[in-house]
Amino acid sequence: MKIAAFGEVLLRLATKKGVLISNSNEFNLNFGGGETNVLVSLSNFGVETRMITKISEDSFGDGMLSYLKSKSIDTNYIIRGEGRTPIYFLEVGSGNRNSKVIYDRKNSVFSSICSEEIEIEEALRDIDILHFSGITLAISEEVRKLTFKILEHCKKNNILVSYDSNYRAKMWSLEEASNATKMILPYVNILSAGILDAENILNMRCDLEDKYKKLEYYYDEITKKYTNIKHIYSSIREIKSASVNTLQSNYYKEGKLHSSKIYEIDDIVDRIGGGDALTSGILYGIIANKSSEYISEFSVVASVLKHSIYGDANLVSIEDIENIMNNGVSRVGR
Repeated sequence: MKIAAFGEVLLRLATKKGVLISNSNEFNLNFGGGETNVLVSLSNFGVETRMITKISEDSFGDGMLSYLKSKSIDTNYIIRGEGRTPIYFLEVGSGNRNSKVIYDRKNSVFSSICSEEIEIEEALRDIDILHFSGITLAISEEVRKLTFKILEHCKKNNILVSYDSNYRAKMWSLEEASNATKMILPYVNILSAGILDAENILNMRCDLEDKYKKLEYYYDEITKKYTNIKHIYSSIREIKSASVNTLQSNYYKEGKLHSSKIYEIDDIVDRIGGGDALTSGILYGIIANKSSEYISEFSVVASVLKHSIYGDANLVSIEDIENIMNNGVSRVGR
């Protein structure tokens, strides 16, 4: 199985833990972006991956290409062009001070990408699953137009579509996100959406108090309306502080919700990319034909381990994840 992603690769500039942007004298440089992070994780799991994007014709673009190639991601369908590299600044949180993200991605080189620049049929040749997110849809009207052309091709050629709603209030309004999401859901087969997505983006309501019953109700309703959607998932996170969270994965298939154990993360190194790590765990479980119980557990542990790694991407292996699933964290690997 081969998975492609369509999205923007970003330059990440982050402070050290305990340092504010306002008094930082240096930033740590990494590359990231939601779709990129998913592919890096999947490549670590031995899955063939391909990135479809547009990056700048400068040293930042060169660095992005080197980074993706180093993670065994196919870069043959990455376009180079004139334009600015998108950046996000991360002020790393600690204790009771949350992390803060500042975007500098308006009018980026990717925001101008158009269908004339991409041979969609070639870019998606031999691809089994295409993954993208609401962040991609939020970037520009040009990107949205190309996304719909890609989705049309996927539908005609039986390529499964994975969509992470991934709403970012700093990028577009709930109304814009709602309108766009409702337009793309008829093309989606694997959906990441939680209770807030159902209520705020899909405008759904119910009187149920229990969060698991509420999730199952919303997922039942979504799959009734969009019969093309076969898999839905989300995480439930409890934030005790910026350094201590609990995390659980919920995976829905064939009318049944499967919830993982609840894991406590007691020393968060980097929360960014945790949701992408969970997505990669879900996608791996689906293509590997794993049980629903395995998928929910594998995905949450993948995300939990990501919180211990600095940078956007999760770098753990299947063995690392399954070791925690089977043995917990008490044993030292020798």
